[in-house]
Amino acid sequence: MGNMQYQQTGKTHCFNDAGKPGAEEAESGRAWACTNGTDVCVDAAIDESYQNYLIDYLLDGATFLENYPSLCLEPAGNNQAIVYIYQPGAFTGERPDINYNKVPRLYGLMTSRELEETGVIRVRRSPQLGLRGIGTLVGIIDTGIDLTSGMFRYEDGSTKVAAYWDQGDQEGQRPEGYSFGREWSREAIDGALTDNPRELPRDENGHGTFLAAIAAGREDEEADFSGAAPDSELVVVKLKRPKKYLLDFYSVRDDVWACQEDDVILAIRYVLGISTALQRPVSICIGIGTNLGGHSGNGSLERYISQNSLLPGVSFHIASGNEGISGHHFRGNVPAGEEYETVEFNVAEGENGFIMELWGDAPVTFSVGLISPGGETVERIQLKLNEFRSIRFFPENTVLQIRSFVGETVGGEQVIRMNFRSPAAGLWRLRVYAEGQGNRTFNLWMPITNFLKEDTFFVSPEATDTLTSPGDAIYGITYVPYDAASQSLYVRASQGYTRDGRVKPDLAAPGVDVHIPSPAAASGDGRREISRSGSSVAAAFGAGIGALMQEWAIVQGNDLSLNGQNMRFYLIQGADRPGAYDYPNREWGYGMVNIYDAFLSMRR
Repeated sequence: MGNMQYQQTGKTHCFNDAGKPGAEEAESGRAWACTNGTDVCVDAAIDESYQNYLIDYLLDGATFLENYPSLCLEPAGNNQAIVYIYQPGAFTGERPDINYNKVPRLYGLMTSRELEETGVIRVRRSPQLGLRGIGTLVGIIDTGIDLTSGMFRYEDGSTKVAAYWDQGDQEGQRPEGYSFGREWSREAIDGALTDNPRELPRDENGHGTFLAAIAAGREDEEADFSGAAPDSELVVVKLKRPKKYLLDFYSVRDDVWACQEDDVILAIRYVLGISTALQRPVSICIGIGTNLGGHSGNGSLERYISQNSLLPGVSFHIASGNEGISGHHFRGNVPAGEEYETVEFNVAEGENGFIMELWGDAPVTFSVGLISPGGETVERIQLKLNEFRSIRFFPENTVLQIRSFVGETVGGEQVIRMNFRSPAAGLWRLRVYAEGQGNRTFNLWMPITNFLKEDTFFVSPEATDTLTSPGDAIYGITYVPYDAASQSLYVRASQGYTRDGRVKPDLAAPGVDVHIPSPAAASGDGRREISRSGSSVAAAFGAGIGALMQEWAIVQGNDLSLNGQNMRFYLIQGADRPGAYDYPNREWGYGMVNIYDAFLSMRR
């Protein structure tokens, strides 16, 4: 394709009516409209009048250019790009040319004596190893961090943050090659710390600060605290709030933190760019997740992570999710000779709306019918491929927007997306029909716990296959949280495997009631602690451990080809496997991460 040559340029392009790049490209990633020469794309990423789509150059590029001759495009690398199209108004997902994978998903946060447990202290104190993360980077893509905290400052008060991209601040200098947000260099952060700390971006949630502290917080002997890689430096991306049309489409409440998929992809690209510029390896922590998608590693973000995990000096450490007992997954089977299986689910009082997805494998074709709490029946809805329907229930005033797709860009499954708008509270019955010869098993997922009220759930849920995406990425390293004190799994921990049968999670790491000094305490304003639990905490331990392995392999020159896939192998080899379990398994993966034993296993 003619536009392939632009995928790695790091610039934003606009295409003209002929489907060719415009004659001019602005500096610093600013895009120009090809049809009239005006600078209309510069704010497309943040302008609510533009809708965002994810495309694959090889599979989607020609079709998109044909259907939308004037568009703004931001290359992400690895054959992927984010496209911004001027489409003011609500988004319903009904356009037949907008297939499943093009619509960005929304992600939520994965939280609700650990260094000894993971072998970190032993490799730090070992005369042969002595690893602390020197010469490495840890990437934090999350809610930002508290830059004023002593956990992220050296003894002279200077920052250990090499670069910081605040996607939501449009007032300052944008990163080169990006059309939105504000970049803070190390020098700018140090200047603000000295002159005006209030000018610095804040972490209003605290989640990113917590993960950064666990992965790479500075050692504080008085507080008896240290991050896993205290001498590693940080590259931080504070993800912006999703566009309103996506929040409305997914029915995510205003008071809930969320981010959108294309922003995460660009954040990864930014972190990798800083790693390349500084010529340092990077270990990236991904502490967010979603229940939507095929759970088989074929979504846009999962593929992007897997492709970049093969680069030397790059690894991704991903939360597995906290969905094991949420009641948001159902697995069913329509027996041969039966017309349908009935799936019961409850909707909480005051639930604004949600999307439920049904995933099944070809050649069997699935369809659905519904019975509302009030008894109104919608008979079997047989949708053609890409067909969209909107159905209103009376008198409940519930609207169901339903569409059938071929699933993700890679995979070829069927997915039925059911968008419930203002759903009536009470017990619903979903009838799932199957037609054709083959595997008549299907899976249903509701959104993650953060996005739903507590009393919205399947009546007979399945705890397995509750791993959130992107934890299903093929070459990412996915962590499940366990309690270091009791040696038991976190009660809310998601379970594997992936829908295509791969072993995930990969490893278990501490993630229950983990403590750090509060930012105020680390700054000398009091000695208090804060604690969190969840799989994002486990992923942060993994990211710090990844930086230690990169110090040994890349910085010290012991294995210059070390990438995420190889690191996963080493860590699996060294994992602790206590108890009477068979490994690998759906709960613990290959066992509890232990970096010291990983190094020992290399000598065998």
